[in-house]
Amino acid sequence: MLASTSRSQLLRSLLRSKLGAGSALAAVPAALQPARAFRVSSPALVDATRPKRKSGIALDASMGGGKEHMAAETVVLNQKAATSVGASTSGAELMLSRFTKATEVTVSKIFPAGFGWQAASVVAANAGAAPNSLAFFMMTGFGDLLGVLGGHVGYMAAKKSAGFNVDLSKELDTGLWLGSAAFCSGFVWQPTLNACVDLGLSFNASATSVFGACTLAFYSGLRLFRYLYSPFTSVEPNNYKNLKADAGLAVAVGGATGCFVGTDITFADNWLRPVVGIEDGTGDLAAQVIAGSSTALGFMAVQSAQNVTMSKGKNWID
Repeated sequence: MLASTSRSQLLRSLLRSKLGAGSALAAVPAALQPARAFRVSSPALVDATRPKRKSGIALDASMGGGKEHMAAETVVLNQKAATSVGASTSGAELMLSRFTKATEVTVSKIFPAGFGWQAASVVAANAGAAPNSLAFFMMTGFGDLLGVLGGHVGYMAAKKSAGFNVDLSKELDTGLWLGSAAFCSGFVWQPTLNACVDLGLSFNASATSVFGACTLAFYSGLRLFRYLYSPFTSVEPNNYKNLKADAGLAVAVGGATGCFVGTDITFADNWLRPVVGIEDGTGDLAAQVIAGSSTALGFMAVQSAQNVTMSKGKNWID
């Protein structure tokens, strides 16, 4: 009992000395120093009152640093691998969905738009309207409108007859809205190209200029006709979300109009001429099919770039 008291007094006096707590403790014989807590390896250090979670697995001190901890880590790694495979599958499904929808848009609206514009240009020419006249611009714009409206409604009617759940009244509203926007881009296509020719621009510069002008015209049409049609149709009113979606769609449509310049064989540097050039002597129906093919090609080229570069929910087609 006396030895125990002496040890306590010695420890207190050393801790109160001017040497400081660290030095005092160092001076105490090992036998008298307080017992130290056992240090667990860093992978197993866990606050038992607040279990840390890693990928859905709660790790606690009972796992230790040995086999139990290794088993938990194996579970975590397996879960990560499964998540990675799931993300890969999800990405493939997203690409399939995007390209399926893009193909439907191309077949139902983009090809008919080019076809309709070219058909209207034949009607305008037969009516005596010059390619630089307002009458020509108006008629080709309406050709674009009718192509989009007729193509969309016809395609949706075919889907309904095939057993798909389609509200034709709603699709008529959508077709009218998209067709009205197409009127705007169809209207400005020829005067923009005329200006490029007058300025002596190259094929690439002309196609780029038409791309920009028609993108802006189509986008403006989408926003304008949302405002005009939404009060009495199923067309969604303007909001921030569809503002971005409309912009993405307009860029893809701009690609269609830019590629449509490839049908003009008067450009000596037209590298699209072998693919979509409308040569002299081409029949009207064949020319219309080529025109529709050119817009389809341009749309799919730009839309494909959007499909593979934009994250989920950022692409208008999602």
